[in-house]
Amino acid sequence: MAIQKTAAIVLRRQDVRETSLALTFFTRDFGKIKGLLRGVRGSRAESWGLGALEILSCDDIVFYEPKKSDVSTVSQCDLKEFFGHIRGSLDRLAYAAYIAELLDSVTVLYDPNKDAFDLLLYSLRLMDGQSSPKRVARIFEIKLLHLLGLMPTLEFCATCGSKIGESAKFSVRHGGLICKNCLNSDPSARPMMAGTIKFIEYIRKSPFEKLERVKVAEAVGKELEIALRNFLDYHIERRLKTLDFLKEIEK
Repeated sequence: MAIQKTAAIVLRRQDVRETSLALTFFTRDFGKIKGLLRGVRGSRAESWGLGALEILSCDDIVFYEPKKSDVSTVSQCDLKEFFGHIRGSLDRLAYAAYIAELLDSVTVLYDPNKDAFDLLLYSLRLMDGQSSPKRVARIFEIKLLHLLGLMPTLEFCATCGSKIGESAKFSVRHGGLICKNCLNSDPSARPMMAGTIKFIEYIRKSPFEKLERVKVAEAVGKELEIALRNFLDYHIERRLKTLDFLKEIEK
């Protein structure tokens, strides 16, 4: 088995037997991997540095690539970033857990995507600072959809390809805006403000490093949240557990 080293962010963790732990990592060089760590919950637990094994921690890991299964054996896990400000705020922790679960839900094992790793890392760093965690979550959603080739069509009609006019509406079913001539194809399509469309396009085109202080009008933010949630629910076809947690803390 080949020995590999890479930066990794913990997406999920699960106890295995009495002393072992199964972690799902998103790595910079190998994409998502499943890792088995032996002896981390027994007498040798302290030697691992337990902060590195917490969800959302960014680590340097050493692992053995599997030959006959999809589970790698992790032999070393050293903490790089713990994101203490996130862990000290229920609001920030909820949104951070959400973006981690979202990335987990739309990626497969051993499919390298350095841009997705950087997106998650940059987003966690923003949430660990002073940025609004809700706004960071919206940025993450838009950037992730773009990376995965799932970005809603906004410039041209998602059904006929004609240039979008003022009467266009947003169709979750068709994956973007549809023109007035195609509205009958989806009665559930809803209007979308020009400000929301411009905000989505601005986020999509701008480098992440320039988005730390981006502002969004309250009305645009609310419409954007609903539109992206409906779009993701429709195309992911999996209910994220963290959404229920977010609803509870936002009451």
